[in-house]
Amino acid sequence: GLLMQAEPMYEVLRSIQEKKENPYFIFLNPSGKTFNQKDAKRLSKKEHIVFVCGRYEGIDERVLEIFANEVFSIGDFILTGGELPALVMCDAILRNVNGVLGNMESLEEESFENNLLEAPAFSKPFIFEKKNKKFYTPSEFLKGNHARIASLKTTLASCKTKFFRPDLFLEHERKK
Repeated sequence: GLLMQAEPMYEVLRSIQEKKENPYFIFLNPSGKTFNQKDAKRLSKKEHIVFVCGRYEGIDERVLEIFANEVFSIGDFILTGGELPALVMCDAILRNVNGVLGNMESLEEESFENNLLEAPAFSKPFIFEKKNKKFYTPSEFLKGNHARIASLKTTLASCKTKFFRPDLFLEHERKK
């Protein structure tokens, strides 16, 4: 298969090093560490991230040995190139940069904080009816007791995590 050669890749990355102070080279590769939310938060503090994306068979391994600060994968599947994983990682990283989201406090209750998925969310109407079946917003959400709602959200987040992501739930329980 097609492989990106060492010499041209070396020249490109070397020129970036000459123009930017401390570029942080991230290579996208199926053999890399699986990217997660903790990585996104940590990388959001970096100044100059450069994503290096291969195509088809990837990049000559020697280029990784010379330049890679980190190597990431986004999962156990193969794509035609690293561009989509780079976009996914950019979105996850950038939303942790101060000023990107309107309210940084909204990050505190999101999925994967404290190894829990986010609690289920409900909108109006409080009773949603389809095909002769009614779906209700939990009554505690309608009472206005914010402490009780926060407690219920924690309980629901635990239940949701235990059901959908038992691996995360075990990690959450371990760190309690």
